[in-house]
Parts: sequence; C-alpha cells; structure tokens
Amino acid sequence: MMRTIAVILTLAVAAVWVVLGCTPVPKPYCPPDKTLWSPQGCRAIPADDPVLGSRTHFRNIHGDAMNTDEVSIALTPVFHLDWVAEPEKYNFGGPVFDSQGNIYFTPVWPTEEVLLISLDPDDGSRRWAIPGVSSTLGSPMVGVDPDTGQEIVYLGLYGEAMAVRPDGTVLWRKPTGLDPDPGANPAVLQCFGVNYHPGADALLGITGDGRIYALDRETGDPVFAAPFLLPGEPSPAKALEIPLPQIVLNRIREELDPLLGGAPFPDPLTALMQILLGGETEVANFFSVDPVSGRIWIAATAPDGEDGTVDGVSELGALYGLDLITEGGPPYAIEEACHLSFQGGSASTPSLRAHGDGLRIYVGDEDGTLIAIDQDCEEIWSLELGNQIVGSIGVASDMGELYVATARDIVKVVDRGSAGEEIWRAVLDMYDTGPWHDNFNLDLATIGANGVIIQVGAGILLEDMFPLELGLPLEVGVALLDRETGRIRYFAEGLEETIAVMNVGPDGALYHGHSPLRRAFARGVFPNFTHPLTAGIGKFGPLRLDLLIRDAACAAADRARNAFLHGEGCPEAASADIRDIADLITQCRRSSAGAISDGDLTPEQWTTLDGYLTDAEAHLGIETLAEAAVYLDEACRFFD
Repeated sequence: MMRTIAVILTLAVAAVWVVLGCTPVPKPYCPPDKTLWSPQGCRAIPADDPVLGSRTHFRNIHGDAMNTDEVSIALTPVFHLDWVAEPEKYNFGGPVFDSQGNIYFTPVWPTEEVLLISLDPDDGSRRWAIPGVSSTLGSPMVGVDPDTGQEIVYLGLYGEAMAVRPDGTVLWRKPTGLDPDPGANPAVLQCFGVNYHPGADALLGITGDGRIYALDRETGDPVFAAPFLLPGEPSPAKALEIPLPQIVLNRIREELDPLLGGAPFPDPLTALMQILLGGETEVANFFSVDPVSGRIWIAATAPDGEDGTVDGVSELGALYGLDLITEGGPPYAIEEACHLSFQGGSASTPSLRAHGDGLRIYVGDEDGTLIAIDQDCEEIWSLELGNQIVGSIGVASDMGELYVATARDIVKVVDRGSAGEEIWRAVLDMYDTGPWHDNFNLDLATIGANGVIIQVGAGILLEDMFPLELGLPLEVGVALLDRETGRIRYFAEGLEETIAVMNVGPDGALYHGHSPLRRAFARGVFPNFTHPLTAGIGKFGPLRLDLLIRDAACAAADRARNAFLHGEGCPEAASADIRDIADLITQCRRSSAGAISDGDLTPEQWTTLDGYLTDAEAHLGIETLAEAAVYLDEACRFFD
C-alpha cells in the first residue's frame, strides 16, 4: 500500500509538470566530427566460419554466434527515422539481415497467421511472408550454405523450424520434436532463436522450459535421439504487483491489445512481464556457441538443491558450459562440462570473447553485478554496477571493452585480465528535462567501428517501485555514443521503443523491432502527453552518406596503422584486422552512389577517394599494412 501511494504521488507531481508544459524537449545536434576512439594493441579474434558469414551486420538476435552485439563496419553518424513497416506486428526479437540488406523478422502473437516476414530495406515494403500460427517467440538467423555460397534464413520456434531462401522459397520445414502445450505459462514456450554449431553442422534451439533441440542444417532432421533437458528447475513465480490504479492498468491493456491480438491467452501484458522477469521458467534469454571449441554457453537456473532446499524450485541462476558429442553419431549427445551457480537469476545472454589466456564469458546477475567467467566455469572477477543489468553485454573485440546496459545507464567497462574497471557512464543529455523528468537508457548497446548505438528516452524514472526499475518514456530516440568519452555524437528522435536489441544492417543503418511496453505504461498514465503506440520495424537511415564514408575510411586507417604496429606480435589479430578493413572499404563503395545522388559528394571527389581505397586494397597484407594505412589516411583526411 505504501509503495502504491508513493508511485501515485510521484506520478501526480510529474503530471503537474507535464500539464504545465515541462515536457522533455530534444536538443539539436550538428553532424559530428570524427570519433576520438581508435584501436590499440592486439585484438580478440572474431569467429571466421563459412556458415556464420561476415560480421558486417546482424545475422542473428545478437549479431553473431558469440552474441557480441558488435559489427565490423561504421554506424551511420547522421540519421533520421526513415520509415516504419508492419506497424501492427509486435516485435520482441528484432530483425536480421542478409548481405543485400533484406530484412527478416518474426512477429509476436499477430492477428495475421504469419511466422516469418521479409521486408525491403529501402522502403520497408513486404517482400514475402511464410504462413503459420505460433504461440512462441523467435528470431531468425541468416547463414551461408558453404557448398553454394547462397544465404539461407533459418527460423526455430518451440514446435517447428524451417529453412528459407532469401526469395521466400522454403527448403525444409520440420518439427523440432517438442510439442507446445497451449495452456502452459507463455514464458516456458519461448525459443528466442537458433544458433549454429560448426562441429555438428547443426542448428541449436533452447526453450524457456530448459530443452535443447538440434537439427541438421541441410535437412532439418533431428540429430539428438531426444531433446536434451537442462538440469535446473523452474525459477520462483514472480509477483507482478504493479502499484497503479486499476483504471490505469485497464488503459495500458487497451493500448497493447490491438498489437497482440493473436495472443492465445487473455492477458498479454502479464505474459510479457513474466517473460521479461523469467518467472516460473528455466531460461529467459538466448545462448552462445563458441565457434572454435563448439562449447555451448547457457544462462539458466541452477539444479534443485543448490539453493539449500530440494523443492522443485531453483532460487539460483547458473551458467552452463555444455559440449556436444558427435563421435559415433548421429544421434549426437550433450554432456555438461561445468556450471557456475550465482545468487538470483539472469536475463543476460552469455556473451563470449577470445582472451589471451582462453575464452571469457560475461553475464549479469539480477542484482547489478557484471561477472567474468573462464572456460572452466570459474569466476575471474565481478564488478558491482549499482543497477540491475538488462540483457546481454556488448563485447568489443578491441582493448577488452564491454558495454553494459542498465535501466538508467550505458556503462563502459574494460576487462583488465584479473579485474573489471568501470571507465565511464554515458552522458545522456539529449533532452532538456524538468525537475521531475530524467534522461535514461532504454535498451542494449551495439558496437560499431566508429561508436556505440543505443536507444534512449526521457520521462519519469521509477526506482524500487515495480518488480524492476522502470522508466516511463514520454519521448524516445536513438543516440550514437563516442567510445572514448561516452558522450553523444548524434541523436535523432524516434517513434517507438524496443525491448529487443539494436540491430545494424549492412548499410550501417539501425533497424529495431518496435515492442512498446514501458511506453504502454507511460501512455496509460499520461494518455495525452505521449503519442499512440505502434509496433512493426523502424529504420533509422543515413542522412549524410559522405560522413559515413568518412567514418568508415578513418576507422579503416586507424585499424591498418594499429595492425601494422602489432602485426609481428599477433599475426592472427592482424589478419582479422585486414578482414575488417576490407569490410570498411566495401562499405565506403556501397555508400558512394547515394552520397553522389544526395549531392554530398561530386563524382570527381568520389573518383579521388576510390583511388585511395583501391591503392589501400592493393596493400592489404601483413607486410604492407603501413602502405595501406597511408592511402587510407589520405581518404580520411580528404574530409578535413
């Protein structure tokens, strides 16, 4: 009762400020100068597998098999909300892309009987859709057929999976071996997507009730005798005591119902909250696969009894390292290599990075602690960040950088080997706010060669009044942060929030799945002071392609220079740098026609720039990186 009174008083005072006109006002941002950040020293080696494809864009829910939320290319430094497509399709997992930029996503509980939709990246128009009905969530994965070089879109849900060509041709559509119970808690029916296991050439899926299935990549046939069951038990039920008047809760449900009209249960709001909080479930997030060793990393609940009581409920979270045994198969088997239990649960997808002394795995617990774990499930270090960590950790391949999201901040942490060090908290000042409003973070961080992209909001931040810290955004937008300082390089207002991820396409633009939840609360409390909810996919497209070319060329020059300085000591890292430099040069060329047609570059200027890039390409070898860096520096300085 006291908590309810506190919330009502807080919102009442805030409402007075809203009515008086003290609503958040966005600040204007000029096109940014070059970033201050550049790579230093030997980097981690990203995965290089023919099926996993390039790192230029998001191929699965967190970018790659290791869930780093990192791309090799530059993010567009000046952008605007370009279009919104399929505005009635609620999107929980976010879109993924093929190398041509075509978009693929799976809507949540749509009224239309459709499982997988493809969109055109230029205008968001629908290319095709695969029909079907599913009560579960899922995000596609785009892979490459190593025999033909053609891309294939894979979708794994709880009960079925499929492989589809980019033109919409279905290659196979098979049952997973699991039979979803339509009356079950929606949280246990989730399969957030599939990941790829190179050693078995198999697609892996994991569900909310702790089951793992594996399908042959080429045929879709099961390669396990039966789905593997994690040894944990369901987490305790989460009490959803939302301290708001019933009239407000009814209004929130009325706002969401049109976007979730296909939900097979009467209360989608409660279902979404349970999924986010992980109540009565074993797995509340995606998982990772180490492409080198093949070890599977899953954050789930601990085995019963490790919390001190054998009662069929697990109060502890656990990180599991699992090995897929292929000898003598198929059928293949899974063996537990190790697990580490920790207090509370985790909604954090394990994120991986190759380290000088082996693999590092990063997760956040529910108490705001960032934990670094080695390949034997031993804790290396932990760092208290003061606020609950939401979602996966962004893992950069350079300089031990980690980007951690909370409901308030984006925090840059550097892994120093035996300890983690907080470097900065993002300076979120994109809105002028009154005394009862705040600027705050709304989602995860995605890392590019020239910055970090995040979603932000302005409104009312409620602390310790809900089951988790909750910001009620009246306004939302997207910001590009400088990796060196944490300050905003550019900001643009948006239309809707996401509770998915910040997805980057091969054009350097940001696309995100609209999944309003916090804004549904804001709309319910302040219906006249924030715009109506919308679902679908939104694109923040580039406005200054000449500056995107500049940032890509400068990032390539910095990477070439650093790789030359350290190539002798770490040749594998230098080879990885050369692949990224090639990606950045390709991005420059991909952006050139648009920059010319927009009038930001003349054909003559592009001819000069393209000459520098061609000369740099001719010197992309470990022994000649110094020369490549000279030509790339010329391209970078061209924009001075």
